[in-house]
Amino acid sequence: MKKIPLIILLFTVFAFQIIAQKKSELMAEVKNSEVIIKLHKLIEFGGAKEGNKFLVAEITIENISDKSINMGADYTMSIELKDSKGNEYRSGLRGAGIVSSYLAANPDVKQDQKAYNLCYSDNFPAKTKARSFLCGYEVPKDAKIVSFGVKKKNLWAEIK
Repeated sequence: MKKIPLIILLFTVFAFQIIAQKKSELMAEVKNSEVIIKLHKLIEFGGAKEGNKFLVAEITIENISDKSINMGADYTMSIELKDSKGNEYRSGLRGAGIVSSYLAANPDVKQDQKAYNLCYSDNFPAKTKARSFLCGYEVPKDAKIVSFGVKKKNLWAEIK
């Protein structure tokens, strides 16, 4: 009989954790008159050189304009993170390798390859949205990531 209240308490705590995780799905968002770019997750995983860590960013990019956009050149290649010391971290080509390594090490995680390719496309259609594990970063283990943005467009948001 004493175990029933404990089980109910544990179930309640677990339920609130799930609700809190769903509410906090969005870490940061930047936007202008053409696009909305949302950072949903920063996933840490091993494999970086000593003293560093890898981060993989799950991102949604939405073209809210009425025209096609060269998303790769204008936005995606300039997505960066900043730490509390002001250091900036760019994904770039190395970031694509970090994402690939993460996906290879986690076969249960599914990548939407069509969305990934579209986010780097020179012809991202108007009124279109794509979500993908998009960028990878190598940062110092002690880095406190505080900002997300598109450096080329000077769009920055604080990470929640």
